[in-house]
Amino acid sequence: MKTTTELTRIIQDWQAGNKQAENQLYQFAYLQLRHIAQEERKRNAEKFGQHNDVLTDSVNSTTALIHDAYLKLSNSELSDVKTKRDFFLMATKVMRQILIDNARSQQAQKRQALTSIQDDNDKFEQLIIMDKALDSFSVRYPRQSNALKLKYLMGMKNNEICQLLECSSSLIEKDLKFSRSWLQTRMM
Repeated sequence: MKTTTELTRIIQDWQAGNKQAENQLYQFAYLQLRHIAQEERKRNAEKFGQHNDVLTDSVNSTTALIHDAYLKLSNSELSDVKTKRDFFLMATKVMRQILIDNARSQQAQKRQALTSIQDDNDKFEQLIIMDKALDSFSVRYPRQSNALKLKYLMGMKNNEICQLLECSSSLIEKDLKFSRSWLQTRMM
């Protein structure tokens, strides 16, 4: 029998009504989301250099996303969350909802201003199209969808995804390749 991970134990204690476990769960969530932001900052610094607009925008956006996701998670009904895997998948869902809601809000503001730039509208529409395609993909291919969300929304490495989804690294690589290909064909 597999040993229970620390996070799984915290989730189980929390569901049993332990308020200290609830605090530990949300502290873990915040620290994990902050870690993702730090990793994203490192990737952007390596890719674009220390002093660039992409890094500044990415850090600000990621920080705001982390805080919004943490607040939303702390107010969410987490009764279906039983394991570390469930927790991470819930976090990816929350972050995706925040990004889509933000895109819709910005798109609505731009329409009201009537001075919007066509490129920005195209980006927002692409994000909404991507969200709809991802919903369809998730229904048809749940494992592949989970791998994709963990990779690109949570910033997890392939070996972390393998452990979380309990499958081989070659399967995760195939799932990610298939997911990207499937979504690209729907985005054209």
